[in-house]
Amino acid sequence: KASSIADAVQRMNVCVATVPSYIDSLEILKEDVMMAVGFTFADYDMDAYPPGPDLGMYKACQIFQNDKLSPLKKLGKFFHMIEEDPEEQSEFPSMTNDDDLTHDCFDLSVFLPDGDNARITTSDWSGSGGGNDGKSWDFQLCTLVVDPIGFSPESMFPTRRWTYEALTEYCQSRYGDKVTPKPYALVEEFKFSYEDLKRSSRILFTNGMQDMWHAGSYLDDVTDSILALNFENGAHHSDLSHVGPSDNDTEDIRLGFIQITNILNDWLNEVKEEAGKN
Repeated sequence: KASSIADAVQRMNVCVATVPSYIDSLEILKEDVMMAVGFTFADYDMDAYPPGPDLGMYKACQIFQNDKLSPLKKLGKFFHMIEEDPEEQSEFPSMTNDDDLTHDCFDLSVFLPDGDNARITTSDWSGSGGGNDGKSWDFQLCTLVVDPIGFSPESMFPTRRWTYEALTEYCQSRYGDKVTPKPYALVEEFKFSYEDLKRSSRILFTNGMQDMWHAGSYLDDVTDSILALNFENGAHHSDLSHVGPSDNDTEDIRLGFIQITNILNDWLNEVKEEAGKN
């Protein structure tokens, strides 16, 4: 067990000087380091396609399943892996432009979005990102897009309960007392409820079942023209590549391209026919 913050971060191969000033106890350090691990796994989960050993998810799991490493050593190897990952570099831009560090240790501050009172644990527990992009997304989830993401006892991460009250306190510390999260605004103002959806038409939900966000989607057809397609091997946007079906795609995604094309063609033909009658 680490005796101090400096001892813990050094054993994780984190640069002591990069620990944000609000982290003033081992408990806060533990919570926010595990938050960083959690939202990085969320990124890897979304990118987990096509399946294979080159995935960040696979490599991260190999680290944490290595019984020969201590918990702090595992975190050190994990942070080193993040530092070498182009996808993570794009999400946390300061990871590649910090000239003040020797890069012999990991810069923990890369996880901070821009702005006052920034923290590693932001409004989005699946990860806001760093820099100005991170601040923009952080503000978005402090206003209209509220996602109640917690860590349950069944999770592989330490249990951490999400509350609206804690979110509000965080958001107001960042953006002032006038900023209040509005979890029902999209439903009330933009008519995004289930009943409103049923009065719509020609909407196709495509879900990669390896992507955690499928839990918030529609997995079954809502009406005859509000449809759902589920891909067992798909991750985040696996069916939205700009190259179409390829040898790198799994069979369910290749079939999905055909299904999607046929559905959209049918709808376009229906619209043309209806327009012709008018």
